[in-house]
Amino acid sequence: MKQVFIIASKEFKTAFKDKVFLVITALFLLLSIISVYIGSSTKNAEIRVYLDIVELLKSQGATSFPLSPKLFPLAILQNIIDYVSIIGAVLAVFLGFDAFSGERENGTLKLLLVRPLYRDQLVTGKLLGGGLVIGVLLCVTLVFNTLLFSIVSGLIPSFNELSRLLVFIALAFCYMMIFYIVTLFVSIKTGERTFGFLIMMVVWVFVSFVIPQLADSQRSFAYTLNATAQTVTQMPSDTVISKGIEIFSPAVQFQNVGKDLLQGVAETAAMNVFDILSRQALALLYMLVPGAIFLLASYRAVQKEDVT
Repeated sequence: MKQVFIIASKEFKTAFKDKVFLVITALFLLLSIISVYIGSSTKNAEIRVYLDIVELLKSQGATSFPLSPKLFPLAILQNIIDYVSIIGAVLAVFLGFDAFSGERENGTLKLLLVRPLYRDQLVTGKLLGGGLVIGVLLCVTLVFNTLLFSIVSGLIPSFNELSRLLVFIALAFCYMMIFYIVTLFVSIKTGERTFGFLIMMVVWVFVSFVIPQLADSQRSFAYTLNATAQTVTQMPSDTVISKGIEIFSPAVQFQNVGKDLLQGVAETAAMNVFDILSRQALALLYMLVPGAIFLLASYRAVQKEDVT
């Protein structure tokens, strides 16, 4: 285990010495903070619109008014779901794209493999190092967002809200690790780090944008009247085909579970965490399976690495 921790320590230190990685990390943290401001501004705008409509109806002599919009505290933070889904995935890719190909190009991979070191320990060390970096980043994000949530909303998170936040951070960790693991596999199998990075960018675009858009194209749509704003809203409805397409996108699964956890969906806003996880069990499975498959593939691939 000593060798595993040495490798993990090296990966951790190397990540925070990389200026580009630090810039992406700073951008991620900045956007997570901005997301709180955007969320609070959106909710405040909803309240103002409702109050304006009520005042208008009062001036016209109305005695009955539309129901006030339902506001859930954690919904202030829900924009972070998109930032983790997009920038978090890019950050994980950047963290792992040269984990093996970079070592190979620098000539250090052969030196590592001829040492008294099991090959699976090398993969485990890389995974542990990457996981530590992602974990530290998300813990900092959790602290920042919890503090900002309390400042903006004037509320202290309840046990249920805090548990939702903690589970969301754990979910974000798993999601980012999936991209890190897939990138690790690509890094093992490709000879050049640049080529591996381009492959992962294609994968990221396909998973984060192409598949969701394909799924959207297969949804059916209905139209409803918003009683508060007196506007017509287009309401998408899932079909068997759209749900089937979404299975191949961990990003979609992450967003669906994330919205439930951060009270972005009214019907699950009052549920406890365990009920939400039970409700989204299939989405969690679809999200985690690709990571498990590529994790096993990475261990197998490194065993075939040529040291001659």
